[in-house]
Amino acid sequence: MSLSFKRIAIPLLVILLAVMCAQFLLSRTATAADETRTRGGELVDLGDISIYIEQHGKLDSKDAPIIFLHGGLGSARSWGHQVSFFSKNYRVITPESRGQGRSTDTNAVLTYHLMAEDMIRLMDKLKISSAYIVGWSDGGNIGIDMAIHHPRRVKKLVAYGANINPAGLQNHFLEYLRTVTPEKMQRDNGSDYLALSAHPEKLPIIAEKIRKMWLAEPQFSPAQLASITTPTLVMDGAQEELIRVDHAQEIAAAIPNAKLVMLPNVGHYATFKIPTLWNDTVADFLKAN
Repeated sequence: MSLSFKRIAIPLLVILLAVMCAQFLLSRTATAADETRTRGGELVDLGDISIYIEQHGKLDSKDAPIIFLHGGLGSARSWGHQVSFFSKNYRVITPESRGQGRSTDTNAVLTYHLMAEDMIRLMDKLKISSAYIVGWSDGGNIGIDMAIHHPRRVKKLVAYGANINPAGLQNHFLEYLRTVTPEKMQRDNGSDYLALSAHPEKLPIIAEKIRKMWLAEPQFSPAQLASITTPTLVMDGAQEELIRVDHAQEIAAAIPNAKLVMLPNVGHYATFKIPTLWNDTVADFLKAN
C-alpha cells in the first residue's frame, strides 16, 4: 500500500467507523423510545361501570406496574409530575375512580370499599396479578382497603394524605363538610369533573356522594389494619391542611412494619408542590428490598 493511499484510506476508515457508531446509538435511542411510550386514554368496561385509564411508560414490561390512585373528585391529571418521572422505569396506569373524571357511575352509594373492588376488577380486566398501589388522599384510602382485602394483589402500598376514619380529619374540614352548601362544594371540588366528564350536569350528584362519604368513611378497624402484610409507606406533609398532622403516625403504627415519612414545609398537595422530593421518596421505597 502506498503512502498516499494510506493517507486517504485511514481518514475514510475513521469516518466510516464514526458513521457506524452514530447509527448504532440512534438505533439504541429508537429502541428505548419504543419501550417507553404512552397509550391514549380509554374507557375499560367493567360491566356496571366503565373506568377511564391512561397508560404510560414500559407498556410491554412483565414487571408489576404502578397504579396511581387520585384524590376525591380528582382525575388522572393529578399525576402529571409522577407520570413523567416513573414512566421512565415502570408501566404506569392512572385510572379515574367511579363517577369521577371520565369514569361512569351507578346509583350505588359511594364507598371506599366499592372503589377498591373496582380497582381489583380493573386489574383482572388488564390481566395484572399484582401492582404497586400509590394513592393520594382518597386514593390512599382505596389502597389501604385493597391491601386489607386483596393482599396478594398489592405488591407495595404508598398512602399519602390518607385517613383511616373521619376522626382523622381536622375539625375545620369536618365542619366544612357538615355545613357547606351544595353550590360551594361543587365550586371548591368540581373543576376536574366539569372539564372532563361527558355529563357535567351530574356534578351535584357525585359531589354530594363524596361529601357524605368523607363524613362517614373510612372506618378501618384496628384488626383490619393489623392484618395488612403488604409493605407499606405512609406519607404526609408536616403542614397538612385537611388531615390531622398526627394521624399519619397513627396509621403507620396500626399497620405492621409500615414506614412513616413526613415531608417538611408542605401539606396535602405535595405531589405537585414538591414533586422531586415526593417522587424520590416513593421511588426509593418501591426499589428497596
